[in-house]
Amino acid sequence: MSGPHEPEGLPPSPAAMAAELSQLRAANRELVRINERLAAAVEQRTSEMLRARDARAQLLADVNREVRSPLDAIIGYGELLAEDLEALELYDLAHDVANIRTAGEALLALLDDLVDPHKLGPR
Repeated sequence: MSGPHEPEGLPPSPAAMAAELSQLRAANRELVRINERLAAAVEQRTSEMLRARDARAQLLADVNREVRSPLDAIIGYGELLAEDLEALELYDLAHDVANIRTAGEALLALLDDLVDPHKLGPR
């Protein structure tokens, strides 16, 4: 049997080459199995990431719709009410309503920042 005890300069025996080839084939099969497991894991993680991204987009769309509509109504009603109060010369109340409208507009700006994907960072 040949192996590490062969004299230097001599080519390995056919049996030694066959043994080494067998080891290389076994190592290659193991690498293929590992690669297949990694590919499956990447595919699963990618699928999970896409589902999470879609869920996030749907949540932001729902929040935008569910919050923006009533907030727009509050701001619009505040504008009308402020105009009516000023017409009645109820300036203190008109000022209070203007504060409500200003707060609504600030919330609307926050909502815009929340749902703007460019301001959220990586998706």
